[in-house]
Amino acid sequence: MKKEGKKAGRRHAVIGYILVVAWIFSMALAGFFMPVLMDTLPYFKVKAIQVEGNRVIPAYVFSKAALELKNNWLFITEGRLLALLNVLTGNSVEEVKIDRTFQKDGVILKVRVKERVPFLTVVEGEKMIFFDRKGVPFFYKYFTPQRPYIYSQSVDLVKENFSILKSLVDICKEHLWHVDNIYLSESDTVIYGNNHTRILLPAIEQISDTTLKRLSSIYNISMEAREVDLTTEGMAIIKGGE
Repeated sequence: MKKEGKKAGRRHAVIGYILVVAWIFSMALAGFFMPVLMDTLPYFKVKAIQVEGNRVIPAYVFSKAALELKNNWLFITEGRLLALLNVLTGNSVEEVKIDRTFQKDGVILKVRVKERVPFLTVVEGEKMIFFDRKGVPFFYKYFTPQRPYIYSQSVDLVKENFSILKSLVDICKEHLWHVDNIYLSESDTVIYGNNHTRILLPAIEQISDTTLKRLSSIYNISMEAREVDLTTEGMAIIKGGE
């Protein structure tokens, strides 16, 4: 009886070993053939892409992105597509949404895209880069440069002080004129408006909320001021006002 029990145990062990080997072999075959099947079966193919919301970025960029993602709807997720589009367009896409319509001969992708909108343009030497209203830098050759132009020796200076620059631009727009150019240097910040107005301020790192409030209050009092000098703490020099 004991010998028969041992034999039965060995048979079960051998069968178990064979099953394990067979499972590993089948998984290896599946892993080998699955990519081939996914590349050949029409079900996994993207047969058309419908793009909505792109004002500037050409439609062919989205087709190129789909091809780089193997033209397979399993690989074209919103996260992957957004990351790849931003590689192709210099971070110019803010958001991507995907809807899929399944058909026998493939999948139709409807891609809704939200492009970044230039809020200001930074000029650093011969390099040009855009910033949106959230302070995100991007650049794509098809976007039109947007005023104001910020002239600076460092794009990083704009990144680090974007909230101040945005507030300055918004204050100027609030008082019925637009900013053409802003020059940033180590010693001061100079703003030129399209109505020949000039504003002199401390270096961008030294501009505080108090300085912004002073500038806003000055224009509330004197809408005709042509030059405002706030480089001296606690003092404002106004020229060309009422």
